[in-house]
Amino acid sequence: MANQLDILALEPFYGGMRRAMLDTVIRCSRHRWTLLKLPPRRMERRLSVAANWFAEQLSRHWSGKVDLLFTSEAMNLGSLYRLVPALARPPSVVYFHDNQLPDPQRIPTKAEKVGRGSIGSTGQVVVAPPPDVNLELVNLNTATAATEIWFNSVYHLKTFLGRAANLVSRHPELSSHNPMLEVTRRAHVMPPPIDMNVVSHVKATMKLPPRDSKAIFIETRDADMRLLNAALSMLSSRNINFRLITVGPVEDLSDQWPRRTISEADDLAHVAGLLEAGVVLSAKPGANCDHQVIRGLLAGCRPVLPDRGVYSELLPGSLHTQTLYASSNAKGMADRLQEAMYSAYSWHPPDFRQTLKQFEAIGACRAFDERLAQLAGQPA
Repeated sequence: MANQLDILALEPFYGGMRRAMLDTVIRCSRHRWTLLKLPPRRMERRLSVAANWFAEQLSRHWSGKVDLLFTSEAMNLGSLYRLVPALARPPSVVYFHDNQLPDPQRIPTKAEKVGRGSIGSTGQVVVAPPPDVNLELVNLNTATAATEIWFNSVYHLKTFLGRAANLVSRHPELSSHNPMLEVTRRAHVMPPPIDMNVVSHVKATMKLPPRDSKAIFIETRDADMRLLNAALSMLSSRNINFRLITVGPVEDLSDQWPRRTISEADDLAHVAGLLEAGVVLSAKPGANCDHQVIRGLLAGCRPVLPDRGVYSELLPGSLHTQTLYASSNAKGMADRLQEAMYSAYSWHPPDFRQTLKQFEAIGACRAFDERLAQLAGQPA
C-alpha cells in the first residue's frame, strides 16, 4: 500500500484507555503496526524498568524495519534510546494518556527531594539513576526525547505544560537550559480514536434489560474512592435506592450497596452496562480523558461528572450546571446523583455524536495516519 509505514508500538501499561485506543488505531490505521506490550501494573515500576525490558526483548527477537516509534508516557524514552541507540534514528511519538509530573500544589516528600536531573549534550533531560523513588523527571525526560508528544485533551496539554514549567523552575540545574520552549513546540492535541459504533452494535446484537434509572455505571480505576464512598453514603442516608455497575478494582469500594462488577477486559459488557444504566458517574477529578464517559454519553446515560478535568470539554456549556459537581465535594456528587436518578425519565440527551465527533474512530485514525506519515517524511 502506498505511503504505508512500519510502526513499532511499545506500550508498557496495556490496559484501560491505552489498550482501547491502540486496538482501535491498529485496526483502523492504513499503516503496519507491530505492538509489544506489558500488563497495566504499578506505573512507578513501568517508569523505572520498562525501557530495560523492551530493550532486552528487542535485542533478542526484533529484526524488523522501523519507520516510526510510537509509545506512551509510561516509557522512559531517553533510557530506551541509550539502551537501543538504533531506535533514536526514526521519528518518535509519545502519546500522553496521563502524566506523572508532580502537582505544583503538592509538597514533595524528603525522599523525592533526594534525586536531581541535568541536561545532557543532546538537550535532553537526564534523570539521575538512584533513587528509584525519584520519578518526577521521567515524563519530562521522555517529552524532550520524542519527536512529538500528543495529548488526549486540551485540558491535559495545558496541565502538562504548567506542571513541567513548575518542575523546571524547582530544579536550578535545568532552568539554565530550559527545555520548555522545545517541549511546547512538540506538543499537540490528538483526540484518541474511540469506536463509537460499538454502542449501536451492542444494541443490535445483545439482549439487554430495560434501562434502570437507579443503576449507576462507574469506572473505579483511578477514582477517588473516599469521595465516592462518602457521596454514596449520603445518597443512601436519604433513603434513595440505587445499584452500581462497576468496572475496575472494588477492594476500596464499600460493599453495603448492591453492585455488579464487570471485567475490565470485557469491552462489550462495558457498553451493555452503559446501555442498562441510567447514570454514568465519574469520581476522577482532574481526569485527562474518560472513554467510558464518552461511550456513556453515546449510550444515553445521564452524566454526573466533576467540574475539573476534561469533562467540561465533552459537554455543551448549556449542560454544565445540570451535570457537573464541584470536584472533591461529596455532597455535590450526591446531590447531582439524586437529581439525575429522579429526572432520568425527563432526560432528553442532545445528539452527542456531533459534540464527540473528534473521537470517532475512522476520522481520528485518519488524523493519526496523516501526521505519522508527515513525521516520517512521506506524503500524507
